[in-house]
Amino acid sequence: MAVLSAAICTRGGKPLLARQFKELTNDRITALLANLPSLISNSASQHTSVEDESIRYVYQPLEEFYIVLITNKTSNILQDIDTLHLFASCVSNLLRTIDEREIFDNSFEIISSFDEIISLGYKENLTLSQVQTFLEMDSHEEKIQEIIERNKELEAAEERKRKAKEIQRKELARRNLESQQSSTFNNVYGGNGSDSYQSQSYQPTYQPPPVIEVNDGNKNSSNAARHSLSKPIAGRGGLQLGKKSTKPIIESQQPLLAQHQPVFHHTKPTSDAATPQSYGGDAITPSYQNTPTFSQSASPIPSNPKVPNNGILITIQEKITAELSREGSVISSDVKGDLQLRINNADLAHAKILVKSAANDKSSKIQYKPHPNVDRKLFVSDNIIGLKDKAKSFPSNDQAIGLLKWRATGKQDDNEFVPIIITSWVNLNDEGYAQVTLEYELTSDFVAAHPSSSENIFEDIKILVPVATHEVNLNNESNELVSYEVSELGVIFNIEKITIDEPQGSFEFSIPIDEEDSLFPIQLQFEINQTESNESDISLGKIQVVDVVSVSSDEESLPFDLHYNLQSESYVVN
Repeated sequence: MAVLSAAICTRGGKPLLARQFKELTNDRITALLANLPSLISNSASQHTSVEDESIRYVYQPLEEFYIVLITNKTSNILQDIDTLHLFASCVSNLLRTIDEREIFDNSFEIISSFDEIISLGYKENLTLSQVQTFLEMDSHEEKIQEIIERNKELEAAEERKRKAKEIQRKELARRNLESQQSSTFNNVYGGNGSDSYQSQSYQPTYQPPPVIEVNDGNKNSSNAARHSLSKPIAGRGGLQLGKKSTKPIIESQQPLLAQHQPVFHHTKPTSDAATPQSYGGDAITPSYQNTPTFSQSASPIPSNPKVPNNGILITIQEKITAELSREGSVISSDVKGDLQLRINNADLAHAKILVKSAANDKSSKIQYKPHPNVDRKLFVSDNIIGLKDKAKSFPSNDQAIGLLKWRATGKQDDNEFVPIIITSWVNLNDEGYAQVTLEYELTSDFVAAHPSSSENIFEDIKILVPVATHEVNLNNESNELVSYEVSELGVIFNIEKITIDEPQGSFEFSIPIDEEDSLFPIQLQFEINQTESNESDISLGKIQVVDVVSVSSDEESLPFDLHYNLQSESYVVN
């Protein structure tokens, strides 16, 4: 089979994009594509291929356009059609909506996929997944090298801090010794006599931290003891010597980290939050060197109990991934959602769902994908979710079936798919403590999409600050809805609720850190679970359930319940 060219053109034969695999000029390709509409109109057959005197056109409609392969007349028509289907699959996966602007914006990726499929006019033996892998150009070795370089930088920074603290410790010891000698001289020779010197009680201002030894045979406990934090004997105003950095070091043996940090899951606090954890009978402060890092293997949010079904239950589930800056702006966001249907009554199975969506909005950033058994044209044109075969009905075994999926990706400073933003205010003092104010706020886009209500929109929001210490001090007067607990991952602040009527709030706390970067990345975990009857708020995917009606001619409204669930999959503040 010899493929001369692959192109995307309008129904009138205007080329939008073309790739030549043989020596053909642009004028020749333009003339050939301009001749295609007349050949199609004069053809009496129902096949998707036409011929002229020298070449063959194999084409496939793609909404308002054609995907066309121009081959010689001696090529195998079956192989031509198989190649055309692979071209169409690649183009559909690369485009969110089929229009000229989207084709031009993704022209480089489309041309690259064409080059992967055809080489020197002949088809390569590839599948769609293989073509996608080649286009990603993802290198496992490159990721490993980046982790190694990042570890070297972290180790060098830790070594600089260690040497600086060692110099500071020696300087403090020298000053204490000079102060002791000066005090002795003044008391002995200052006129008060030896009795006055003996009556004074001298307490040195510096003591080296005690070394904790654990002899229970447990290697991990012993290691934790050697690396534990030692509290200074002086008050908070003194220097905290021997304090370990709160930043965990990334080991090179870890699995590759994802681009976004996944959700965290805290452990239950001990009975006394101010008492360090106990291992083998000896109280030891948890070691930051052994603090587990967040990887893709972290457990997801526990699944909710099954929602009762009164006949027809529609469930809208969405998961959001977002990266925010500490100044309160959005770096990136991504929303994945699906609509599921459960029916437990066979009399209600012949139904279709009337929704509102952004499927007809060409400027929308949301990409919808109905189930193969759902009538896609009906959904795009009329926002109706129904089966292709009108004679069939939905399953009525009370099992959830997915009918629609969607995905939306927001750009930088785009709040459309971000419900909550966090702004941090950090003030470091000379005592090694930071006064931190975290301000949380529902975004204007999220508030505008939901009616004003006194009901709790967000409940039990968790904010993880990755500094594992019991010396945190929460100012309860700043916000009575906030509490905290300490786990091996850090300090977890719990916000009782955030409502539409009160979309803003803040709380203050102090925590011992060396630098502001020790507080980050801060991670959020939240979830919304709402079950309403015959009502639907607009989701982040712009899906709103209007009604459920029967497929019969009268289109009688059917009773249904709606359950909405929104979860944070990875919500990070850097």
